[in-house]
Amino acid sequence: MRLRKWPAALLAVGTAAALGAAAPAAASAAPVPAGTPGTAAGTSTSITLITGDRVTVAPGGRTGIDRGPGRSGMRFVSHRAGRHQYVIPVDALPLVRSGRVDQRLFDVSALRDFGYTGEAELPLLLAYPRTGNRKGPAGARSATGGTARVARDLSEVGALAVRASRPARAELWTSLTTGPATARALSSGIERIYLDGKRKLDLDVSVPQIGAPQAWRAGLDGTGVTVAVLDSGIDATHPDFAGKIVASENFTTDPNADDVVGHGTHVASIIAGSGAKSGGKYRGVAPGAKLAIGKVCETEFCEESAILAGMQWAARTAPVVNISLGGDDAPGLDPLEQAVDELTAAHGALFVVAAGNAGGTATVGSPGSADAALTVGAVDDQDQLADFSSRGPRVGDDAIKPDITAPGVDIVAAGAAHGQIGTPAAAGYVSLSGTSMATPHVAGAAAILTQQHPGWSPRQRKTLLMGAAQPAAGADVFGQGAGRVDVARVVRQAVSVDEGSVSFGRQLWPHGDDVPVTRTVTYRNGGAAPITLALTLTADSDTFSLAASHLTVPAGGTATTTVTADTRGPGADGFKTGRLVATGPGDVRVQTPVAVNREVESYDVTFRHVGRDGQAAEHFTSLNRLGDFSIHELSGSAATDTLRLPKGEYGLFTWIYGADDVTMLAQPKLVVDGPRTVMLDARTGRPVTITVPRRDATPALIAVNADWVTEDSGVGASALSAGGDDLFVGQAGPRARQAGFYGSVSATFAKFDPAAETFRDTPFTYNLAYLRKGAFYTGFTKHVRAGELATVKSRFAREADGVTGVKLDWADHGVNIGGWAVGLPFGLPSRRTEWLSTEGATTWSGEFDQEAPGDPDSFPELLTIAASPTQRYRAGRTYREDWNRAVFAPSVAGDIDAAMRVKDLIVAGVPMFGDGSGHWGDARTDTARIALYSGGTLIGEVPSGYAEFEVPPGARPYRLEQSVTRGAPFRLSTSVSAAWTFRSATAGATPVRLPLSTVRFSPPVDAGNGAPAGATVTIGVTVERPTRSAARPDRGLTVEFSTDDGRTWRPVRVRGAGDHRTVRVPGPAGGGYVSLRAHARDAAGNTAVVTVLRAYAVG
Repeated sequence: MRLRKWPAALLAVGTAAALGAAAPAAASAAPVPAGTPGTAAGTSTSITLITGDRVTVAPGGRTGIDRGPGRSGMRFVSHRAGRHQYVIPVDALPLVRSGRVDQRLFDVSALRDFGYTGEAELPLLLAYPRTGNRKGPAGARSATGGTARVARDLSEVGALAVRASRPARAELWTSLTTGPATARALSSGIERIYLDGKRKLDLDVSVPQIGAPQAWRAGLDGTGVTVAVLDSGIDATHPDFAGKIVASENFTTDPNADDVVGHGTHVASIIAGSGAKSGGKYRGVAPGAKLAIGKVCETEFCEESAILAGMQWAARTAPVVNISLGGDDAPGLDPLEQAVDELTAAHGALFVVAAGNAGGTATVGSPGSADAALTVGAVDDQDQLADFSSRGPRVGDDAIKPDITAPGVDIVAAGAAHGQIGTPAAAGYVSLSGTSMATPHVAGAAAILTQQHPGWSPRQRKTLLMGAAQPAAGADVFGQGAGRVDVARVVRQAVSVDEGSVSFGRQLWPHGDDVPVTRTVTYRNGGAAPITLALTLTADSDTFSLAASHLTVPAGGTATTTVTADTRGPGADGFKTGRLVATGPGDVRVQTPVAVNREVESYDVTFRHVGRDGQAAEHFTSLNRLGDFSIHELSGSAATDTLRLPKGEYGLFTWIYGADDVTMLAQPKLVVDGPRTVMLDARTGRPVTITVPRRDATPALIAVNADWVTEDSGVGASALSAGGDDLFVGQAGPRARQAGFYGSVSATFAKFDPAAETFRDTPFTYNLAYLRKGAFYTGFTKHVRAGELATVKSRFAREADGVTGVKLDWADHGVNIGGWAVGLPFGLPSRRTEWLSTEGATTWSGEFDQEAPGDPDSFPELLTIAASPTQRYRAGRTYREDWNRAVFAPSVAGDIDAAMRVKDLIVAGVPMFGDGSGHWGDARTDTARIALYSGGTLIGEVPSGYAEFEVPPGARPYRLEQSVTRGAPFRLSTSVSAAWTFRSATAGATPVRLPLSTVRFSPPVDAGNGAPAGATVTIGVTVERPTRSAARPDRGLTVEFSTDDGRTWRPVRVRGAGDHRTVRVPGPAGGGYVSLRAHARDAAGNTAVVTVLRAYAVG
């Protein structure tokens, strides 16, 4: 049985969770391997969780669940916030909410984007104790029970990297955890389980901009210093690296150590490139330095275990380590942050890390968020902060991050011979933008400083670089930290400060009784004579004050002063920032950014959670602030919890779960305007009761959803049950209606076979969907009458031998909210009666899948997917629909983005297996290819069902080719190809659909997709055009057929006019297959050639 969730389009899963540290400068063909369905636009992807449960992520954010082996009674909850969607089984929820199990293991958005799908291994990091009787990796190995492959031991960070195959995950989960579902604990030898996720790879003008040539003239160019670069590798054949590389290691699973991305080559060039190929024009910041190259990224994504292994090696190898990659930060330490801090302390290496390219407040990524990291933002050539550069404050404690900035916009540096990124700037050089490019500028500066002061600690080097930085006027400290790195000042200035920045934390509202906070600032004088510094504060004088206006620092010694933050005075609440500037003779200037959070009006809100037995219970509660949907969460089993919340209005939901039930409560609006207590009592929840006309119908799924939505954002939650008797729901708080809130219920009933314990081959289904605007449910009771329903008589043909069909029906209420569907398997061919609810503005769309036979203790392989657009059904009416009928061919029917252009990027992925009834579809393939030409010149080619091509600006003609092949168990459409010619011009930021028409063939085949031997059949021929595109009505159509798999072709007469025509095709007397080919031209001159070998069977 498959459960599937369809969150709103605005909540659809998106890109990997803020993993970038490199801003895209140019796109190129991006191959996705042929294989599982899902490579074409708008198709589904299968993911098996660590628990063994399978999740299917489908277009529009739809998500499905198959319970894993031995987990038939498992309940699930789903939480959606922005671009993330979590699907969590109840037995994992306590471990996730306590932080013992990484919640990313259940973030289906991230898992899909990381490529942890289908048959791919799931990589994990098992943190183990490093002290006590359970010390070391042996305990972690033992805890896996032999169900996972050990990839590497990361001993310096206390983690074992393992890989779990898809069939072994349920058994692995059982080995790694123990106890009942609601009180699951980790097995002995394991402290935490992390997803081994992926981080994303985040000079002639920029090098002088930061003052490097002045350092060179002083004899400081990094000579004698090695900088480790953890990235995508390096093109060691580039002339700029001759004699530069003194060490290299490959930490990826790719045996090819070459840089096939181009990112690492570019980064290394900025640090230490000689500029030889450019006559010295594009030399790096520290051209005398050597390089240690650690390849930790195979593509633009980098496995965390590879990064950790690289960090261990780099810290032992070089005094400066460049990391131009990153991912989302969260409160607390993740493994990469912990590694930066611990390896810095253990080995004395300075980690210089990109801030990230998220561009918004509180978006500095990990591991740049680590205390010890020197975290780098990006500025342009005018020292203005780049729009993409991630800003602080740091998540969790409001500390100042990033620490420093450097040039990161349109940076020209060495290009890799086999690289795929960058805009060509000169022979052997490309231009890129991002904090990835800013970071190596600072790493090069750190190499020069290390040459000058080889015995200095990482902290000394970090704080000198920060103190000597040049801040930009008007830029906030949370954007630029100390300012733009100034190498010239770094090497000539003998005065430094021990505190790179001073963060005073958060002062709680109200502020009349705040206690002033004082921090010590220590100055160091490396010169031969004492120096007197003039101290000034460029900050809010009502908040910050200095203990002294002048300070004398002895030669070779230190002196201290204090800075006080007093938030009791007048003025607006919020972050207060400024700079402590120390100036002295000889152009000495040392500056230190300062910040305090003068909390906005906020209150302590106490939450009391009571289970259905009247006792304290396990719970997860989430509040989203209405308007911006900022999230505040709490979880655990305590009877009382307290959250500090800014004044405002919030949406609230909670799951309170016991051993045998889940209660979901929702409060559409909670007003926080003072201290208060919120009672969340599961006993107020009431059951969900639904009956349908047939007495032999059994509930296969009952789900309840709560959604808060605006025009462009939203948050939602769901609770699911297979039967409903363990699911309770209730509205908390006042009964007043809240605009933008929706409660909804989804249910599926079918015929259950108690002997086989399955719904397989049910002859009917009831698919029901109900909506309540502005309020949630306190219990839900619905006795469905036959007259309320529409009847759909569905027929499913057989395309492949031995496969199983699964049909799902999706409800759409006309608003962007959630709704679940369940797929029940059946043999093929098959017929089924489907009853659909018709309440309100509900429309329905269908999806039909085929799955391969397999091990009954494992999940079947997904073979094909087909889908229909939404349709309104009327109560009391009967409809008929055919699925999976030949011919299976390219389809652009409906509102799908099969091929489009965004600016000068062409994106293509036409679904190649739409059926003869008009449903678009995709399938598992053995081979796939997409190629784009212009004027006979190949622009790009990939072995994939999806590709992105960067094209020249302006208008020009193009030819797009797409082809696929497939073998057993498929009998039909074993080779499908299409070629389109069209004109396309530079588009705006809004995608423009390309005018790619297709031809659909609809022969009168039987349930086995065959026609009688020797008979001439009349085949419907339909020209399909994508909606909202420049495709025009048909002006020419020819059709040919073949009975020898395309070796010879014979034309047939096309009858009729318009988009819907017919042809008569004779079948071979001895049986076999008929292949079809069509040539179509529209009124605008766009053409399409569609060829299908073995289109349908004969005999």
